[in-house]
Amino acid sequence: MSEASSVADKIGEWFQAGNARTLVTRPFRDTEMTMAHVVRDYAEHDPAVVIPADEAFLIVLYLTDVEHSDIWQDRPPSPLRIYPEGSICLVNLENGAAIAVRGHFEALVIHLPRKHLAELAEQTGESPVDDLAVCRGIDDPTVRDIGAALLPLIGEYEVDQSLVAHIALALNAHIAHCYGRSSRTH
Repeated sequence: MSEASSVADKIGEWFQAGNARTLVTRPFRDTEMTMAHVVRDYAEHDPAVVIPADEAFLIVLYLTDVEHSDIWQDRPPSPLRIYPEGSICLVNLENGAAIAVRGHFEALVIHLPRKHLAELAEQTGESPVDDLAVCRGIDDPTVRDIGAALLPLIGEYEVDQSLVAHIALALNAHIAHCYGRSSRTH
């Protein structure tokens, strides 16, 4: 089993959503991105969504209003908050992540390996991005529109991989440009 199929299989497990519909692409040479359409209804006492530490980021585009709270190991959980349909969360998985979700959850979940940011800079000649700014519930029309282009392709048996790679590159370039941070001086 390749790393990509492993991540694709795990996204459904993380959200306790069974076999989520997934799409895997390799925009450049080495690094694979995984996109999943996750749908699940959470009861009040369902276990938290726990995502293990990884050298990656998670982009979550909410397709419905979603109520959840962040859970941390070193402080109390945040209060439950409604994240509106169309908003995004960008999560650094360096230390893992955990959330408690209540009610209906539907989202496009994108696993973006950190290594892809280096490949993006190398291919485009742009300055490298070392990190991405974490955000919660941000309205990002570009991610929303790119997500709308990706969603019908997820889970399809035959997909034009060059089309998917180009859409993924557009998403990643936007994410790096808007949320990228670098410790290097220019």
